[in-house]
Amino acid sequence: MSDGMSDAILITGGTGFIGQMLVDRWLAAGHRITVLSRRPAWVAQRWLERVQAVSIFNELSGRFDVVVNLAGEGIADRRWSAARKQALRHSRIDLTHNLVAWASRTGQRFRAVLSGSAIGYYGSFAGLDAYPLHEQDSAGQDFAARLCADWEDAAQPLAALSERLLVLRTGVVLGQQGGMLKRLRLPFSLGLGGVIGDGEQVLSWIHADDYCNAVDFLLQSDITGPVNMTAPHPASNRDFTKTLAQTLRRPALAPLPAFAAKLLFGEMSDLLLKGQRVLPLQLQEQGFEFAYPQLTPALQQLFSR
Repeated sequence: MSDGMSDAILITGGTGFIGQMLVDRWLAAGHRITVLSRRPAWVAQRWLERVQAVSIFNELSGRFDVVVNLAGEGIADRRWSAARKQALRHSRIDLTHNLVAWASRTGQRFRAVLSGSAIGYYGSFAGLDAYPLHEQDSAGQDFAARLCADWEDAAQPLAALSERLLVLRTGVVLGQQGGMLKRLRLPFSLGLGGVIGDGEQVLSWIHADDYCNAVDFLLQSDITGPVNMTAPHPASNRDFTKTLAQTLRRPALAPLPAFAAKLLFGEMSDLLLKGQRVLPLQLQEQGFEFAYPQLTPALQQLFSR
């Protein structure tokens, strides 16, 4: 962001869990926000018309200083049928192609573009095979990895239209208002949480406040290229389950065996049974300070709200 100045920011995915948090803080900081959304009326109601909302790129007018491209269907929202896989690709890759086409057609020149990706880029690993992954590591070969790699490739033409292009390889964002933690709160509160598979798979997570702070940090930095948006201390599924149950003061009595996960979720079960040990090397080397580097204080803070 420009220090002390109002920026014109275009955000795709602004109605999602992370996007809403970013829009709220940028409005509070006095920036001018435009949200590209399939639900422009919802956007107008949510922010009392303080945010401009459009449903297609052709409705945009004027110049933008910053673009944050986070749009994408939830990868774990439903089983991966052929149609679902296509929807996941369309919502990320096709939309990013459309963003590039609009920016080129209208002669946009951005100060910074932050485009979405995920730590699935690196592939999925069984617990003992999850060696530390940094931004320079190569892409994996499974569906999620190819999806992320193609998403990143689609954004690359934006580098020629901006001073800096950053790719946000996001881990599991922990916040009460959405994402994984919102889904887990009810079953764990009822004592129905439990270890998934052997529990050794590694979860690379980040507190929602740290995520938003890191986005603002990146916009004020001179960093370019991929950035791992994860906390510096990943946790195994077993440790995460134990810590969440202890935080909620409930037992975790309902493990999910690997065979049941595969039966229920098919190919998508890899998201539950495998993981990645992803470390935020770029952020740490540039001096970003995490408020919640450790899992226990992060969960305690979230559930004390």
